[in-house]
Amino acid sequence: MATSAEPGKNAGTIVIFTDFSNAALNATNYAAALARQLNVSRLQICYSEHTPTTMEMQSQIIILTEQEHQRHIEQLRTLKDKLQPRLNKGIVIESYIDQRPLDEIVNSYPEGQSPELVVMGIAGKDLLERTFIGSNTIRVARITPIPLLIVPEHSKFKTIENVVFACDLKKVSKTTPAVAIKRMVNILGAKLSILNVDHHEEHFNPDTLTEMNSLYQLWENEQPEYHYTDNKDIAKGVMDFADEHQMQMVIAVPKKYGFFEGLFHTSLTKKLAYHIHVPLLLFKEEKQK
Repeated sequence: MATSAEPGKNAGTIVIFTDFSNAALNATNYAAALARQLNVSRLQICYSEHTPTTMEMQSQIIILTEQEHQRHIEQLRTLKDKLQPRLNKGIVIESYIDQRPLDEIVNSYPEGQSPELVVMGIAGKDLLERTFIGSNTIRVARITPIPLLIVPEHSKFKTIENVVFACDLKKVSKTTPAVAIKRMVNILGAKLSILNVDHHEEHFNPDTLTEMNSLYQLWENEQPEYHYTDNKDIAKGVMDFADEHQMQMVIAVPKKYGFFEGLFHTSLTKKLAYHIHVPLLLFKEEKQK
């Protein structure tokens, strides 16, 4: 079912998941521009034809898939042709169709062969829950072991010079994937700021000073700027900071409770659409030892 190469060795690779929606196409264009700054060697565009089925619907879905498969191949070919002139010379661009769900795909790469980055788009407001890419982006964000860049539908690429890492002060040294974040920031050549959002110090406790010290030690060599802001709404606090300080990217680490959950909880769809307009780069939380 591949239109070109299937996923293989992925050193210096960005994988883009698409459904050909406006949000996904914008994310693809963003990824192509980002590839130049990251100096990656390969872009892979993946379209998943996976459709959940019941036994009663199975024969109908197979017929529809056969009818639409060639159209999907042509859409990928057209997208590839449009992107190629925008890429640095030497960057290989591939496209392929996969029958698995996206959350299964991102967990299938062999150790040492994972891409540098997965890129997905996200739409706003009422479209978010209706579009394939919107619901799947949130699902992939919760489980992917690979850094995931979420690109809002109307976000246009600007050279990434300033990034902010939005973090809490909970088990900093045990859960922060510092090596991976530092590597990405260094490749981008960006200035790092670290932000903690609280409200009337309601999360301040006897362990907070210890956690702050761990935070400083963890990032000592990077010499970031540290910022603390008061906002009851953590997601809004982060996005307001990003606007005020002209950040081109927000970095976060999904945790069960915290910034990520506050931003992506399904009951807060409208809030998400209202706030997220800066690309959001998610890293997997380190396993506690």
